[in-house]
Amino acid sequence: MPDVETVPLTSIRVLEDRVLQLETMLAGLDDKQSDLRSEVRMEITSLRNEIKALAKAMETSNSQINGKLDRLFGARSVVTALITLGTSIAGTGLVHLVVSVGK
Repeated sequence: MPDVETVPLTSIRVLEDRVLQLETMLAGLDDKQSDLRSEVRMEITSLRNEIKALAKAMETSNSQINGKLDRLFGARSVVTALITLGTSIAGTGLVHLVVSVGK
């Protein structure tokens, strides 16, 4: 199964390659082929819009994942603190018990 982040990146790279091919083709067209030039320009614009949409979707997805990770690490810190506190209290109580019994 491909990594979640590599799929949109691959799609973006493919679209960028296609834009580059079309721009190269557009540079080689004469002014006599104005209809074809217009069509190529429209396709380039469409591809650029699709690239922007994919990049925005990827950014939103990354933002959501980062938010979930922040919450996870925050919860982990709280659990670690509670375990440390419980262990400390139990250890102090055990030491007090041993000292009391030893007297």
